[in-house]
Amino acid sequence: MDIRQLRYVLAVARRLSFTVAAGDLSIAQPALSQQIAGLERELGVRLFDRTNRRVSLTDAGRALVVRAERILADVSAAAEEMSAFAGGLRGRVVLGTYQSFSEYTLPKLLGRFHALYPGIEIALREGLADDLLAQLHAGSIDAFIGDPGDAGHSLARAFVSEPLYEDELVIALAATHPRARASVIEIGELRDEPWVIFRPGSSLTARVYALARASGFVPRIAFESVDSMTVRSLVAEGLGVALFPRTLGNTPGPNVALVSLAPNRVFRRMSLVTRQGPYAPSASTFLGFIRERLHE
Repeated sequence: MDIRQLRYVLAVARRLSFTVAAGDLSIAQPALSQQIAGLERELGVRLFDRTNRRVSLTDAGRALVVRAERILADVSAAAEEMSAFAGGLRGRVVLGTYQSFSEYTLPKLLGRFHALYPGIEIALREGLADDLLAQLHAGSIDAFIGDPGDAGHSLARAFVSEPLYEDELVIALAATHPRARASVIEIGELRDEPWVIFRPGSSLTARVYALARASGFVPRIAFESVDSMTVRSLVAEGLGVALFPRTLGNTPGPNVALVSLAPNRVFRRMSLVTRQGPYAPSASTFLGFIRERLHE
């Protein structure tokens, strides 16, 4: 028994005429009769009672019609669903990013995306750059939005990194800090300060150590956190200084001063990082949306 035979059974059941049903199906009437007879032999039951003047369903035929209608409806729904998958209209995408990005920037983007593609589910994984890049390499997430850091990362060759925008990295100080009103500050001026950093594995923390090393000192770490608001709150209370993204420092929160680094301002490059190779249509649709919106 196959899908074609079920369609033939339904056509005859609707018309109660082999001749009319054959016309609906655009096949010869003898061919239709042969197909139905073959199905009856396979099933071991009569589906239709035939006389010279009329065709009627048997009890077995009526039972099969109920099943056939359900099966063909499921087949049709499956075909439509697969067509939607192929068109990138359904699916699931797992995105890794920083807690701060998912808290402040991402919700509006996801709201706009969901309005356009309600059939695509987006799952979020928050974490630090190294952890998320490892998950991307393992295939447990589909993309990472953040600063991939050193281009020599051990996994870099497995990735495609597309710059989205640049964000200035500044020194966050308590509003009462003696240098809070400065227009610029050199990293060397902070050699004796306690530092509040993100947990190792963060690209920001790697940048703190690199900048300090270039100025000939090792930063004295007072606090570590994975949460940007915790880092900002500790700085606001005068418990240390931090390297902080300006866009994040400009959001509502504890009062801190943001001072540019000298002699050269420092930036991080926020990028869309993906794996090499093809993606499912749903993921391709989402990634295309992100590229377009974050380049606006």
